[in-house]
Amino acid sequence: MHQHNLPSLLLLAKYLLRYRLIDVVSRHKKSLWGRKSYSQAGQDLFALITSGFKSGGTYVEIGAHDPVRDNNSFLLEQDYKWRGLSFEIDELYCYFFNRRRLNQCICADATRIDYRKAFLDRGLPSRIDYLQIDIDPARQSLCALRALPLDEYRFGAITFEHDRYQGGDSVMLAARRILSDHGYVLLMPNIQNNGLDVEDWWVDPTQENEGLLRIQQSGPLDYIEAIRLGLNFYARENIA
Repeated sequence: MHQHNLPSLLLLAKYLLRYRLIDVVSRHKKSLWGRKSYSQAGQDLFALITSGFKSGGTYVEIGAHDPVRDNNSFLLEQDYKWRGLSFEIDELYCYFFNRRRLNQCICADATRIDYRKAFLDRGLPSRIDYLQIDIDPARQSLCALRALPLDEYRFGAITFEHDRYQGGDSVMLAARRILSDHGYVLLMPNIQNNGLDVEDWWVDPTQENEGLLRIQQSGPLDYIEAIRLGLNFYARENIA
């Protein structure tokens, strides 16, 4: 199915109803330890903490879904002027995303994308600040991870949703082997949301964030506590 075959007036009506007639930004904005967030579990703040709250950073978002609600890149783009590229298989969400957001969302199967070409076409640097991988079911996230040109591109921070609570350890362990073999450090394993193990949070120790390893965790951690540790680390580093 291609976007030009969809009834454009119906899509436009849905878009206007969802993003123009309702103040969707204010509705989905959260406060987490005094910091604005739009992510479901603080992933946007994790990306900012690991980058030192930099302006003009870069991201790759695999599994974009809604352009605002529970979105991990909206805050980065809107408030910090990050440049990036998103991927989403659902044409409706791609349509919403590309009308609502500045950065592009490519409508495609993220397990079959030529990421090298996509990154080159959009002029992304070989060192990217944040990578999100979040596709349902989790085995699709693993397929997307395997498709990435990890030998050519480095990511300062990675959030990988493995949904261990649903599918067991297999996806989680396979992703950990891949990322560990590429030199990434598992900073916070099994980030929890509502008591469920959903994600691993990684950092690249070569991208000027070695100090973060001082808050490395060995077991599951609720995302609210994870962000508290990260913000406290950031505050200490900047006071010093």
